[in-house]
Amino acid sequence: MRAPEFVFAVACCVAALSPLASGTASADSGTLTGFAFVDSSVTSMGSKAKLPAGTKIYPPGSKITGTEGCPTTRYKTDGLLVVVIDYQGRPTAGSVTVTEHRAGNGAFQRAPYYIDLDSGRTLQYLGPIFDNGTYDVLFSYNYNLGNTKTVSATVVLARSCQ
Repeated sequence: MRAPEFVFAVACCVAALSPLASGTASADSGTLTGFAFVDSSVTSMGSKAKLPAGTKIYPPGSKITGTEGCPTTRYKTDGLLVVVIDYQGRPTAGSVTVTEHRAGNGAFQRAPYYIDLDSGRTLQYLGPIFDNGTYDVLFSYNYNLGNTKTVSATVVLARSCQ
């Protein structure tokens, strides 16, 4: 007869630990802070990479012109575009999806990048993006803590890279 009591005790304690058991809303918040250009030494560290001191962050909606962020190495190991995400809350899962609108090519949505989010700043490399165009980024998060939240941003590349 002890087995039913034990099951009840475990179910009681598990429910008490559940973030949704208390009925309170999640206070998690995520923002797309902007975009930055980095080199492969940063992108090779994955989402836990830190922006080097002095790296310029372009706010969402920026139009980047001139030679800003143009690759300067033979193998294009610099000028790599990352999205800067600031998140506060419990660890959760997220995704970043890029839709590119390049002149004359229509819209193309890339497969999402799935990321683990912890409180703080996360960098997500957006893949090889060297062509001019408009790039829409959709950031979704909070998969395991309730309703999925989404934030979107756009960056326009209108550069004159050689």
